[in-house]
Formats: sequence, C-alpha cells, structure tokens
Amino acid sequence: MTGRERFELAPTRKNLPAATQDGANSREAILRAALKAFARDGYDGASMPRIARLANVAPPLIHYYFGSKEKLWRETVDHSLGELRREALAICTATRGLAPLDRLRALLQAYCHFAARWPDHFFMIIAEARSDSERFAWVQANFTGILFEEVVGLLRDAREAGAIRDVRLDQVAITVIAGILLNFTVYPSGKNPVDLDGETNQFCDQLFDMLLRGIARD
Repeated sequence: MTGRERFELAPTRKNLPAATQDGANSREAILRAALKAFARDGYDGASMPRIARLANVAPPLIHYYFGSKEKLWRETVDHSLGELRREALAICTATRGLAPLDRLRALLQAYCHFAARWPDHFFMIIAEARSDSERFAWVQANFTGILFEEVVGLLRDAREAGAIRDVRLDQVAITVIAGILLNFTVYPSGKNPVDLDGETNQFCDQLFDMLLRGIARD
C-alpha cells in the first residue's frame, strides 16, 4: 500500500468518536502553533511551553502526542509539506496525458495554493537552511528536493518537446518557486487572508505568462 493510499483510507474526522475528534483538534492546534513558533523563532528558539500557549493546550499534551521537540518539528513539516507532496503526486498522475507546459501550469497552481495556505512554512525552512542543520537536509531529501525536481522534470520534458529554449532548468525552477514563496509570505497585510481561488489563480497566471514570454521559442 502506498503512502497516498494510506492517506486516502484514513478515517475522516466526522466519522471519529467525539473523544477522538477532540484529540484530533488538539493535535492539529499544536501543529499549527508549532509552525508559527518554529517559523518565527527557529528550532532552538521555539519553546514547548510557548507552543502550548499558542495552541491553548496544556504542555504535557504536546509530549503525549509527539514525545519530543524533534518529532514535533518533523511532524509539523509533514503536516503541511506532506499534503503538498501528495497533491503534487496526484496532479502529475492526473495530467500525464497533457503537454508538459500544461502539466507544469497545474503543478505551479498547487504550489501557489500551498504558499497561500502555509505562509509561515517558508520562514521555518529558511531558519533551518541558515543553520545548515540535519533537519534541513531531511526536509530536502523528503520534501523540497522532490518538489523541486518535479518542476525541473516538467521543464526538461518541455525542452525535449521543443516547447522551450535550451536554458538552465534548475535556475528557471528556483526562480519560479522562489517567486511563489515570496509573493505569499512577504505579502501586504491589508490583503490577508489571501483569497485562494482568486489571488492565487491570478498570480499563477501572471507568473506563467512571464515564464513563457521569457523562455518560449519565437
């Protein structure tokens, strides 16, 4: 059974007993609070008591669900990036019959929606990148590196199909991904929360248009 199948076959919250639903709510509140704390203060600066306060739960509950700060950090990453990785896999599978650039557009749309939903995640990863920690290497191996290679792979397919010029695909990929992340993290406060179906679609359309005008063949 694949990871995606396990995810899809997991019981939905509405089918869980009330006590289990309460536990699921508390666990999710802890993960969301941890994301904010790790993004703002980094791994070393984020404290378990502060995360508990942000989540409005008793500190022992964090140890009950996660056991350690390291495990909480990893599950916080998986809570958001794991969802994106599963969605990216589903998109790549569902669009397999389309032209490479159409597949790329669908994937970038998902990345835009992710960045809008999880703006703190970018800062959390940057904090680990600056510390050059084993945690950052783990994120690259299990999430960000895989997602990056999906974009590079679709660009490679487009180049082989003659749809784009012979350019440095890794540089194009990092430019596009960085643009998405910066747009939805360094964002005007007056426009928050971002309208996922409006703002993200408009930005993705504009980004894709600029990408094609820059690298498409004449």
